[in-house]
Amino acid sequence: MPTEDRKSVFRLALGVTGVFALGLFLGWPLAVVGAVFTALFLQAPAALPLAAFAKLFVFSIGLMFVSFLLSSVFAPYPVVFLILVAIGIILSFMWSVSGAGVLPGVIALMGALMIPNLALQSQDLALVLVFWIPMNLLFAGFVSTLTFVLIPAEPQTSAQKKAEASPDFDPHRRIIRMSLVTVPFAMAFFVSGASALLVLFFVALLSQQLAAMPSMGKAVAKAMLTANLLGAAVSIICYEVNVIAPVILTPILLCLFFCFALGALGKSQVPLAAAAGSALTTVLIVYGGSVAPFSDEADVKSITRVLQVASAAFFVIIAYVIVDEFWPEKKRQISH
Repeated sequence: MPTEDRKSVFRLALGVTGVFALGLFLGWPLAVVGAVFTALFLQAPAALPLAAFAKLFVFSIGLMFVSFLLSSVFAPYPVVFLILVAIGIILSFMWSVSGAGVLPGVIALMGALMIPNLALQSQDLALVLVFWIPMNLLFAGFVSTLTFVLIPAEPQTSAQKKAEASPDFDPHRRIIRMSLVTVPFAMAFFVSGASALLVLFFVALLSQQLAAMPSMGKAVAKAMLTANLLGAAVSIICYEVNVIAPVILTPILLCLFFCFALGALGKSQVPLAAAAGSALTTVLIVYGGSVAPFSDEADVKSITRVLQVASAAFFVIIAYVIVDEFWPEKKRQISH
């Protein structure tokens, strides 16, 4: 493995495990979200500039408060409430596609999905979420920047930057595609009265990850399904180890191990390499959500979490395949 790839894997493992471990030791609310944010930051080729991070942090605070206020006001009116949720999802995709990037798009979707869902259950808990999502973003940004300082990245060449630029696509068509996949899921989730917040966070991530690879059709759906199956398998193994050794050091060592393993897999040349990044976020959400806070019922919670995330993944991926069939990324040329 090249030196830069090794450094990238070490950065990922050190940063994500650091946030995960501190979350466990401090009882940090939503530390799993912070760990996922850290993974997204550290999978980038370089640290996010301070000015860009400041804008992202301010954006997250403003967005969460606006979402909370609108959700609180319109919670008694179900039809209007659901219409606003749908509009929020579409606006999130418009923001992401406009060039904001994956992480701002995920944060916007969290504001459009998680805050309204929690506002229906408890406005006090929703207000806690409004505060702790930006705090986890701040925590993840600080740890990520520190990790890049401790393990510096090689400067990017102009050719690399050009290669990472977004491919040519129709932004309006992509917004419609993502909305047709995500809005029906959100409507079904809210109408059914479901309350698994981490599932909504998972869907927000999955929507963005699918959008990042739009031109491969069913191959993308297969890759995402493989990634989530891989993530679920790693999570189940981690739970079983947890049951055998139920001490706080166990999940920290397991986190370090699967970050190293999936990070190295992502930098390898094997067919599963493309699934590693998505698998890592799946493991953090499924496994991390069940052990933070640490519980004696980790095994029961793990099965529930796997089933919840698996159901969401199947729904979104199948919807993506259907949408891709009838509304592909690029218009099909009609032959004469």
